[in-house]
Amino acid sequence: MSESFMKEKYMLSRNPFPPAASGIHVERNIYIPPKWKEKIGEYYETLRHGEGAKAFPIVGEYGSGKTVLLKGYLKDFFEKKNIKTIYFENPGVKFYDLANTLMRTLGRYEFSKALWERCKEYIAVRGQISLFPMSFSDVLSTLKTKTDRERKAQELSDVIINKLNLTDDEEVAYKLSLMIVETASKPYFSYRDFVAGRKSYVAEKEEPKYFKAVINAIIKTYGVDGVAFLIDEFEAVAFPKRMTRKQTYEYLSTLRSLIEISERENLWIIAAMTSEAAEVTKNMNIALWQRFTHQEKETLLTLEPFTVEESKELIKWWLNRAREEDDFKEYRGSLFPFPGNIEEVLKRPEIRLPRPLVRIGFFTLARAEKEKVKAPISIDFIERIINELYPPETTKESENGRE
Repeated sequence: MSESFMKEKYMLSRNPFPPAASGIHVERNIYIPPKWKEKIGEYYETLRHGEGAKAFPIVGEYGSGKTVLLKGYLKDFFEKKNIKTIYFENPGVKFYDLANTLMRTLGRYEFSKALWERCKEYIAVRGQISLFPMSFSDVLSTLKTKTDRERKAQELSDVIINKLNLTDDEEVAYKLSLMIVETASKPYFSYRDFVAGRKSYVAEKEEPKYFKAVINAIIKTYGVDGVAFLIDEFEAVAFPKRMTRKQTYEYLSTLRSLIEISERENLWIIAAMTSEAAEVTKNMNIALWQRFTHQEKETLLTLEPFTVEESKELIKWWLNRAREEDDFKEYRGSLFPFPGNIEEVLKRPEIRLPRPLVRIGFFTLARAEKEKVKAPISIDFIERIINELYPPETTKESENGRE
């Protein structure tokens, strides 16, 4: 693409729209409709003062902006409130899938070290050598035998229960302690660490207690007020045709346990899914769905197509990314090189979604540059591009990708 043509005719340093329009790098200040922000603010204030689950679903079709909302707005929204966010992309159906992603995100060594730092001030000096001044790696190097590790794990377990108050369950406390002392020999996490069994960190049916303790540990070791799980593509596990009966049970059990934890702890659960997945989940367990959406309060954010004005604002946001130089100052915040009456080609709701709008923007500029189309680009030219990408007879966005 000719940069000189873009600069001279379109007043852009480059084509700012990503060609794929999906899987793009999400920026913190990306355009989000004010009505979405307002709803999220209302839900947050309602749920943080209420007694139910601190959770709500985001429902929207492919291309409607679910991922952008999670990563580009909600992450920043919660972090400004001193709530640590963990993003889950395409989670599995079981607790250990979430736990595995959680620990990989935090970092096995970093999490264990942070927990050790909170524990060590309560550890009594034994013998002639104190472990207190030692670094975490130095401490791990002294735990050479299984007996050494088990003894230290028991000592840490007492601190976790009686001093840090992360849990009142002795087995869960011991497993957390074991996770700390085994860091040298097991520096990375595997889902097998969370499958119930003799060598697992989590005993069978004890996943909620373990997760509760981990949430409390994150809050205390990272100095935050809470934790938010931003769960993307939840629909991938909510279709009976893709799941066995056992997997369906595990999915519902995981969702129920997360909701129960969020009722008691400062854990926020925001799960994005398609409308089909939401309907399937609702049909599988109506009572669970009502707890998730808080019945009368109806804390469910549905991502409808943008209005024409919102669509214009999204296009302007992307254009501004290629107008950072002073040379383009007077064009910031304008639709140029798109025409001011672009609403004439934005009448179809199915194209007033973030992904279609971005695709239309990219291919319109790319084709216009190639054909040396004068600015402002005509309505007829843009309409031709739109009809190629989204034929009029197509009434619903049918791409196979994910945003």
